[in-house]
Amino acid sequence: MDLIKSGQRASIFFQKEENIVEISCIIDKIYDDRIVLELPQYFMRYIEFLNVGKRLTVKIFSKLGTIDFNTIVISSPLEDEFSIELDPNALKLTPNSEIPSIDAIEKFNIYIYEHEVLNERTFQISTSYIKFYCDNLLEVGSLYKCELILPEDYGKIELEIIISEIDPVYDNEYTAKYSRMTEEDRQNLLYYMYVYSNNID
Repeated sequence: MDLIKSGQRASIFFQKEENIVEISCIIDKIYDDRIVLELPQYFMRYIEFLNVGKRLTVKIFSKLGTIDFNTIVISSPLEDEFSIELDPNALKLTPNSEIPSIDAIEKFNIYIYEHEVLNERTFQISTSYIKFYCDNLLEVGSLYKCELILPEDYGKIELEIIISEIDPVYDNEYTAKYSRMTEEDRQNLLYYMYVYSNNID
């Protein structure tokens, strides 16, 4: 269990109605059978999902990748510590994946000028960045309004991005960070990623 240490960032995931909720936490203490997490101040709005006996999905972010496991709550947030079970046999390490992401091809429209739209496609989506193909020259640091078209009935997400990287080998592959996205759209994106990942596993 050398990959899990105090001070690491972790996220709790659970489903609330049709949304997947993500709560960002910090690992406080580690025991043989459980991990104690520091919860953010807003946890009370989700108290019903954080009671003893509730099952959650937890991701721990390490330098080697993301550690994923399903778990149950051992103590609720209203007690002295909020802890979740730790089963070393149930852990799954995804190398080089510090942020939850999926490999997918979605329609991605970039508004260059008021009446000019670039119709592109993605090749990786995450909760904080997007990677896409584009044959037009986009400059690092540039801000663009965009829309991400999700398949079937998952909807359309309007956002703003900042170009953060151009692939040094394939100059038509771009990475962009999200500059603006509503919380509702972020939850829709997270829910789509969750469903997509489960469907291809």
